[in-house]
Amino acid sequence: MAQNLSLVLGLVLATALLVVVQASPVQIPDLTKCQVASASSPAGPLVTLYFNCCLPLTGPMIDFSFERYKSPQKHIRRPAHTASEEYIAKYIKAYELMRALPDTDPRSLKVQANIHCSFCNGGYLQRGVNGDIPLQVHFSWLFLPWHRWYLYFHERILASLIGDPGFSLLYWNWDDQVHGGNQIPEAFTRVNTSLYDEKRRPEVQPPTIVPLAASTPANLSASVVTNENLNNMYQSIVTASTATLFMGGALRAGDDLRKSTVINAPLGGAIENGVHTAIHFYVGDPRTQLLQDMGNFGTASRDPLFYSHHGNVDRLWEEWRFNMPDGERFDHTDPDFLNAEFVFYDENANMVRVKVKDALDNKKLGVYYKKGLSDNRWINYSPPATTNESAVAAAVASGVPFVGESPLNGTINIGTNFSAIVKRPSEKKPSKKLEVLNIQGVQVVRDEFVALVAYVNLPGAGRGTPTDSAEYLGTFNIVPTSGQSRQLFTNVKYEIGDNLKRIGIQNEEEVVISLVTTGSNATVTIEGLKIDYEDQ
Repeated sequence: MAQNLSLVLGLVLATALLVVVQASPVQIPDLTKCQVASASSPAGPLVTLYFNCCLPLTGPMIDFSFERYKSPQKHIRRPAHTASEEYIAKYIKAYELMRALPDTDPRSLKVQANIHCSFCNGGYLQRGVNGDIPLQVHFSWLFLPWHRWYLYFHERILASLIGDPGFSLLYWNWDDQVHGGNQIPEAFTRVNTSLYDEKRRPEVQPPTIVPLAASTPANLSASVVTNENLNNMYQSIVTASTATLFMGGALRAGDDLRKSTVINAPLGGAIENGVHTAIHFYVGDPRTQLLQDMGNFGTASRDPLFYSHHGNVDRLWEEWRFNMPDGERFDHTDPDFLNAEFVFYDENANMVRVKVKDALDNKKLGVYYKKGLSDNRWINYSPPATTNESAVAAAVASGVPFVGESPLNGTINIGTNFSAIVKRPSEKKPSKKLEVLNIQGVQVVRDEFVALVAYVNLPGAGRGTPTDSAEYLGTFNIVPTSGQSRQLFTNVKYEIGDNLKRIGIQNEEEVVISLVTTGSNATVTIEGLKIDYEDQ
């Protein structure tokens, strides 16, 4: 009896300790302990890249407060392709001054770029946890608020350098498929100016439309690319109606992306995995190793276009919150999300400690966005179905396997394309639930860019299958990186109910899911496919 009681008490204590460990927001790392990252590309001549992203220490750290950092003027961010020549000249001057600062100055473009490199490329280890776990702000609920803070201080530095407290970043309105926003803004293509970066993909310079899915071939007509872009916006933002689907899932102190299981694997949000990363891929230069500059975490923010790109990502977070057809949506409320901490440099080169909870209202930060010119086109996009009956019978006849949830399947190598028959939940969907596909245990070594594209009801889907129809679920784009973060293990989720209804197969017990890899010959494996209901 006493032995059983001891066992029970031990289990209770262990559970309590586990809860304590799990309830832990990410902290600022020890900035005196920085590691040099490296990466080698298997494509072309073997070249090893070294990223010394260590940040300068500038003295005592200041805690952010709205009173201390109150903006004297509103920062109104506008579409880059509508900027006047006068404003472009001011913009060029601001980046000239930033580039001219010594590389040791925290306000310089060199250090500003290193901020992204260090926290997105394994430059620092997590603090207050057991083991050497890299700090990574992608692939989780940290992605959007970290980048919002990054833009906030970057903008303040530029404003200070030119002595204009109302100076605002321009955003690259790449979701605009009507007025030219879907091209690289002309101001950033002017050679021998501070906005130019020579390491960009030549094939997507203006007037080429930049695709929003990395699986889009380069030889398609403008009308086809436009429709694919509209559907990618719709699937990445409109149907991703929960904070987890849109923003990403939890990342707490001690979570290690390299040692995840299907149960605790990190989850990137639809906007990060999809359209955001597609832009990085298409702007990055394939003539360089690891798609520098924009296509690689270590070098992306060396390009001034990066900040305008992320300005649009930040704006679309606002659109998702307040302007969707189903009404207001809500961010995560978990204390470990709200209290996660980051560090940035202000316009006086001070190090500033910030928390996620203070970045959730742009207006409190003094940041406003002029509305996009054609948001309603993708918000109200109605993807057409190319099929009108279930493909399960044909898939069974051709030998397509049944695949269940992990760990029933072992490890599945999906090659260039893979199809499976997946059971849907047997019970009727509750009214306040979403039907969600979970691609479980996606694993890949991130030496090259990889895109994992998902379809429903298309057992023959391959690399040439369009992404403009209701059968398209979304794309998980995987950016190459280096060092301890190269091995990626994650889950990928898509809301699937809207797609099934548009096709007319919402009453079927099983559906065909197809996965296609593009952009690389890297080996991508999964551990399972599961369709379930999740809270809205």
